[in-house]
This record gives sequence, structure tokens and C-alpha cells, in this order.
Amino acid sequence: MLHFEEILGRVDHQGLTKLFGASLFQSQDVDTSHNFTVRNGVEHELCGILGGSEGNWQRDAQPVQKKMMFGERGIQIPSRQAEAHSSEETFTEDGIVEIPQAVIDDIDEEELDEDILRVKVETDRAFFNHMLLARPAAVPMTPAQAMERDDLPTGNGTFVNKNISDRRELLFGDKLHKYLKSQGKKSLVELMKEAVEESGTDGALADVWNDVTSVLNRKTVASRDDVTTTANLLEDACRYLQKVFTDHMQTVVERNLEIAERGGIPGKRGLVNAFLKVGTEEPFQPEDDSIDGMPTWQVTYHCVRAGDMQAAAETLNRLKSFPQCATLVASLNHVAKHKKLDAELKKKLKVEWRHNVGHTKDKYKRALYAALLGGLESAALADTLENWIWFKLYPLHVDPQLTPLLFQEVQKAVSIDYGEQYFMSNGPSEFQYFFTALWLSGQFERAIYLLHECGQRVDSVHVAILAHKLGYLRMSVKSTDEMLVVDPNDATKCHLNLARLIVAYTKNFELIDVPRSLDYWFLLKGISTPTGSDVFEMAVSRSVYLTGQCDAILGTLTPDGRREKGLIDEYLDDPSEVINRVASDTELTGEWDQAVSLYLLASKSTNAAKLLSSEISETLRADNKEKIGELVTVAEQFKRVQKGCQAAEYATLSLLVDLAVLFDHCRNDNADTAYGLVFDLRLIPTEPDQVTVIVNEFHMVPQKVREVLPDMCLHLMKCLVDHCIRQSTSLANRGANAANTSMFSSSNRYVKQIKAIVLYSATVPYKFPTHVTSKLLQLQASLGF
Repeated sequence: MLHFEEILGRVDHQGLTKLFGASLFQSQDVDTSHNFTVRNGVEHELCGILGGSEGNWQRDAQPVQKKMMFGERGIQIPSRQAEAHSSEETFTEDGIVEIPQAVIDDIDEEELDEDILRVKVETDRAFFNHMLLARPAAVPMTPAQAMERDDLPTGNGTFVNKNISDRRELLFGDKLHKYLKSQGKKSLVELMKEAVEESGTDGALADVWNDVTSVLNRKTVASRDDVTTTANLLEDACRYLQKVFTDHMQTVVERNLEIAERGGIPGKRGLVNAFLKVGTEEPFQPEDDSIDGMPTWQVTYHCVRAGDMQAAAETLNRLKSFPQCATLVASLNHVAKHKKLDAELKKKLKVEWRHNVGHTKDKYKRALYAALLGGLESAALADTLENWIWFKLYPLHVDPQLTPLLFQEVQKAVSIDYGEQYFMSNGPSEFQYFFTALWLSGQFERAIYLLHECGQRVDSVHVAILAHKLGYLRMSVKSTDEMLVVDPNDATKCHLNLARLIVAYTKNFELIDVPRSLDYWFLLKGISTPTGSDVFEMAVSRSVYLTGQCDAILGTLTPDGRREKGLIDEYLDDPSEVINRVASDTELTGEWDQAVSLYLLASKSTNAAKLLSSEISETLRADNKEKIGELVTVAEQFKRVQKGCQAAEYATLSLLVDLAVLFDHCRNDNADTAYGLVFDLRLIPTEPDQVTVIVNEFHMVPQKVREVLPDMCLHLMKCLVDHCIRQSTSLANRGANAANTSMFSSSNRYVKQIKAIVLYSATVPYKFPTHVTSKLLQLQASLGF
């Protein structure tokens, strides 16, 4: 039994080890400047890419340099065109630069394409390791057993691996699973709230989730940077800050009931009066008037701060007779009625403020000017983080001419002017304050990245998922970008690499809890890897490759050709494209039998037929007796259960299966049976007179069958020659009378076949390998003609 660390060590090493061990990746001491070939060029480029990925996996303590493995241009394949080499140029006697000629090797296009596809698969698998390098150290986990059938999804939605000990992590995962299973019909916000409550989240993280769910409570109706979205964010943030302030007053009153003397007075006005009676405020110089024995501006400010503009308007009736603040009173009444400040009224308010700024001492009166106009000195009341942010956001909330530029100024003050050095001066333990400032100012990407960097991996991932599903998250353009990408033209605008964040999170349990991993990977559907593959499809393929849980993930095929569902069906109504991707990757790794099953599972019978044809053709040429038997068995099973296979591919496969049978008869020296099969197949002539006809029909022979013809001719001719020699020897041993009937007579059908094969090999428009042609002539000569 492998330990958990050993299992992790296997990740992405299996395929790379096979690939590096193949001849394609064996280094050769050649002069590349004079012996450039396509294959050598491909080897050099791809060894560098894959070797870099593997080396970085081993050096996971070192940071990843930007674009180190996956550049903007991707994988560079050298051209077949001859190019001049600037280094060590060779000159002729006339002083003319001699340009070395490119050597075009004998690699065919199909082989080159297959090499490129194989490397693409290995690059995609190494892509996960590349993204993992930039993440913080993983939280230690208890080693767990591989996924078992008992751990698969059940009717009540329980799907997590029982061996994992992180209950909080599993609760959030379970809520995400329920959301995905409902196809988005359930509220993800409410499910996340349930996870917070059921997991016993408290302290700073509880405040974090209060911040998150108070602002993210509905889907965006416009783009993230649209002014409508900004206005909604400001409204939600101000409402939340007002609720926090109201809760604070309520707590103070409940702790001092005798002093507060609230009695049964309902509403915010009664709460404000009771709060002010407690006398927690420092002494100040009130101005203008009082109400219920308390300064009017103080009561008005607390009503505005608590979000009750109607209660604030009621207290202003006493101040209508004060001309020095008439515009302020009118402005507050207008906001109470229309929720926004009138543009003309705002201009008058600015004039009034400039007139009163020198002699207004009441801090609450000054604070109300600051709340409506913004940008004013309100330090006396901005004594807490929540108050400070409220004074930044409320003026924008009531501004009749809100623009993104105004909001950016607030964001700049939070993230750049003050920044981490101010909000977290005592270290990462104070991340909550910076998070609150970032989040309420609409800088979600920075806030999520802050959680991630401070080790709150569960919360950072699920906050990011919530923001993404509601449409508030700016996503990085490239999946290979850093976790947080800052816009070079606007430092307040950032993009989050959600793929990197989720991959880093799932790395700890991707081998031991596949169902849960699939939930998170499904969120990345539509995001592309550097090679252009879909991250979700690639992740599923990689999971099948590493865990071997093919049936559980993709489903199974019944003997009658029906498909039984797997985990993948929980996410897609038609998972055939994903299964087809896995089948293609499996084919490239050499697991042809599993690939055939997967193609059938994906209802891609034509692809399965092509794969079987290719394998049979290659195996016949390699004369691998054991494998050809397996292939024929699988091919016969395929022919029984396939549905919708293209007629041409089905016919090609049937021909190759017949040829495999023919090869077997030739090996067993069954000349009569072999001759009968050749006669029926009409692929090669059985007598010289048929050569012209068969050659003219050669264009109808499928390519995979053509590739086998030279070996077919060689096997058949050897079988026939051996048969003729044996029969001739047998006849000679019987006596003189029997010897009169020669097996080498030109009328003998086997002799005709032998002569026809030699003539055919020289006439057919398909070049037979030299060694095959030579062997055919030798066999013919052995018969004396």
C-alpha cells in the first residue's frame, strides 16, 4: 500500500517516464547545425518543455518565472524549410556563405501528428503541476485510501470520502455539490451560509462571510464594470454598514438598559435616543437646537448612519428656520424622499459648506456635510473601520452623477494609498480588516487573493466560486497567469486566475476523493489550457489516468451496448465529448483496449474502428502473434455492439480482421485455406492474368490495408513455397510414377499465385520495402524459376 506522499509523487510522472524513456526522447550527439531534421527539432523543443515541467515539480520550493514553460506562442515546431544558421557559418572558396541543407527524414505526416498530439496530452497533464508551484504549502492531511464504490454519490447527496478528516472542508464541498446537482436552481448564497453555520465558523472568518454574503446576494444584471453594477454594490455595502452600526447600538443599549430607558419605543429613532442616553460619546459642542433633550445634529447623524432617512427627516423639521444650514436640511430631506441627491442641490450644498466650514464646530453637522459631499475631513467620527468605509462609500451612493472614476478613487485609497502595510501592520493575523476594506470597496479579486495568501484556502476558494457564479469576478485571460493579475493601465483593477486557485485547492484530495474534485473542476469548464484544451475535460482525463477509476467516473458499457451512467453525468446531459477526449488521450498513451471501450462509451464507433484498424495494421507488420489475437477478439466484440460506425471504416476493419486470420493460416502452413481467403478477398492476384485488374483496383484499397500488403505477400508466398516444397518432396518419395506430377508445374495454382505475387509487387503503385521485395525474389528462386 502506497502512502499518501508516494501517491502524490506519482502524479504526472507515469506518462512522462514512459515518454522520456521512448526513443523519441533519447538524446543523440549530432551536429544540429548540419543535420537538422523535423524529428530532431521536435525532440529538442518538446524535451525542453516537458523536462522543464518535470524539473519544476521537483523544485516546488522555488517560484515559477512568468512564461517559463508556456510562452505566448506555445510550443514551437521547427519548419521543414531550410534556414541559414548564423553561428559558425561555412564559406566556400569564393567567399560565399554555404547554407546547410535541411535533411528531410522519412517521418510521415501521420506519425508527426501523433507525436505532437501525444506531447500535447503530456503537456496538459503537466499543466496541473505548473500551476501548483505558486501555491502556499498544503495543509497537512491524514492519508486516505483510494476512492471506493461506497464513496460515490448517494441519493441524499452525501458523496465525500469518509477517510478525510477536515469536516469544514467537506461541508463546503457538500453544499457546492448540492448546488451543482440542482443545476443552479438552489441559492448558492444560502448554501454557503449553511456551510458557515454548520461548520461552526466564528471569529474573523465569520466576519469575512458576513461581509461576503451581505454584498454578494444577487446576480449582476450588467457587466462587472458597468455603472449599474457599481451602484448596486454601493447600495448593498452601505446597507450592510448601516446594519452593522444598528447592531452595535442595539448591543450597547441591551447592556445598559437602566440608563438607556428605551421602554417600548419602536423604530430606529427610539434606538438612537436610547443609545445616546448611555453617553458613550465624547463631549462636543452642539449647535443650532435640540430634540428630546439631545442635540439635533447628533440625533440626525445617528439616524442617517443607521440607514433610516425618514427618521432623520423628522428631526430636521426644527431646523427649517435656520438659514445657515437650509441647504443641508433640504438635501437630507431630498435624499430621504428620492434616495439620491439632486445635482443642483449638491452644487448649492457645496457653496453652503464653503461658507460654514470656518465656524461650524459641531462634529455631527460636519459629518453630515461629509456624508453627502464626500472628500471632507470627517476624522472625528471615522473612528472605526466600518465608519471610515461608510464615509467613503455613502457620498457615492447618493451621488446623482456616479461614475466609475469616483469609485476607483475610493478603491485606490484602500488598496494602494493605505494598503496592506496599514491594515495589516501587525501581520497576517489582522487580515480581516484589510479584507473588509477591500471587499466593501468592490475589490473582490484582491480580497480573495488576500485570504489565499493568509492560508484561508477553504474560504478563499468558496468565496471566489460565489463571486464567479454571481458574475462579480474578473477572470484572468490566460489560465497560466499568476494568481492575481493587476491591470497595467489601472492599478485598482485586478483579475483572478480561478483555474490556478481551484487546482491548487483540489491537489490535496484529487487522488482520494474524485467525486469532490470533479465538482470543483466542473467550475472551470470553458477555461482553456495553453494547448487550447478545456480544463474540465483535461482534468477528467487526467483523473482517469491517475486513479484508474474509469468506470466510476465515465460509466460502463453493458454487453448489449447500452451505457450505464457515471459521475460525469451529474454535470452534463451529454458527456460524450468529454468521454471522447478521455478516449483520445488514452489512445495516445498506448492503452488501445481501454480506448476502444471509451470510444464506444462515447458513441464514437467510427473512432473505435479507426483505432482498431490502426492497431491491427501495425501489429500485423510487427508480426506480434499474441497481440493480434487480442485485437481480433476485441474487434469481433466491437462489431457485435457498435452502432453508427461509418461504412468505410467498418469495411476497413473487417478486411484487416480477415487479413489477421489469413496471417494466422500462413503461419500454420494452411496453404489451402490461405489460398481460399486470398481468392475471396481479391486484394492480390491469384494468377498472373489478374495482375492488371487488381492493380487497377488498388485505389479502392484502404490505406491501413495497403500498409499490410507487403507483409501479407511475404507471409503468403512463404507459406505457398513451403507447401510446394513439402508436396514435391512427398511426391518424390512415393516413386517415379508419382514424380511425373510436379508441384512446380506452371499449371499449379500455387505456382501461379507465387508468380502473380512477384509481378504484383513490381507493378502495384505502392512501394514495397526493399527487404520484402528481395525476400520475395529469393523465395521464387528457391523453386527454380
